[in-house]
Amino acid sequence: MTVEFELAGDVAVVTMDRPDRFNAIEASLGDGLVRALERAGEEARAAILTGAGRAFCAGADLADLRPQYEEGGGPDLAALLDAVFHPALEAILDCRVPVVGAVNGVAAGAGMGLALACDLRVLSEDAFFTSAFTAIGLIPDSGTTWWLPHHLGVSRALELALTNRRLSAADALDLGLCLDVVPGDQLLDRSLELAGKMADLVPDSLVTTRRLIRRAASSSLEDAMKAERAEQGRLGMTPEHREGVIAFLEKRKPDFRGH
Repeated sequence: MTVEFELAGDVAVVTMDRPDRFNAIEASLGDGLVRALERAGEEARAAILTGAGRAFCAGADLADLRPQYEEGGGPDLAALLDAVFHPALEAILDCRVPVVGAVNGVAAGAGMGLALACDLRVLSEDAFFTSAFTAIGLIPDSGTTWWLPHHLGVSRALELALTNRRLSAADALDLGLCLDVVPGDQLLDRSLELAGKMADLVPDSLVTTRRLIRRAASSSLEDAMKAERAEQGRLGMTPEHREGVIAFLEKRKPDFRGH
C-alpha cells in the first residue's frame, strides 16, 4: 500500500506512504490518493492529507521514469498528468469533505501543488515548499501556476517559480500559505484539532464555500453573486441549515450529525 487510510473519530487521516522515496508520486500512489479521498468523503466529515517519514511529497518520482529518459526520448508528460497527477489533484479539490494538509516535510514540485490544493494547511517547523520545475527544464504543474499567483500575487509567484527558492515554514506562515507552524511532534494533533472543528460543521456548506471562493477568484463579481444566490437558495432549504438557525435562536450548539 502506498497510501494509508485511518479514521480518527470523524476525521479521515490519509497518509502518502512511500517514505523511502520521499512520498514521490507514481501511478500506485496517485491511484491510492484518489481512492482514499473518495473513501474519506463517504466515511468522514473532514480529512487530513500528510506524508510518512521526513517528507510530505517530493513531486514526481523521476527514478520511476528513468528508463524512459535513458531510451533517449522521455515520458509523455502530458499523458502522465492526465493519468496520474490531475486525478490526484482533483480528488482533493472535489473531496466531499474539507481537507487539511499536514505538511510534515518537503513539498516539492507536484507535491507543492497537492499541498496548495488542500483547503487549509498546517506545517511542521522543518517543512518547506519549493517549485523545483525550472531546475529540470519544465514549468510548474499540478495547478501550481494557478495556486501561486492566487495565493501570493504575480511578482512573488514568479520569484518562487523562476528561482525555485526554498520557502521555509516560517516564510509560508508570514505569506499566508498556512494557518499554523508547529513542532513536528505536534503536527498531527494540531491538524486533528483543526479538522475536528470543521467536522462539527456541515460538510456540504464547507465544500460549497470552497467551490464558490475558488470560482470567484477568477470570475467577475456579478458571476460570483449569481453563484452565491444559487447555492444559498439550495442550502437554505436543507435540514442542517434549519438546525443551525434553531440552535442559534435557542442559544445551544447545533447537532448537525442528526441530520
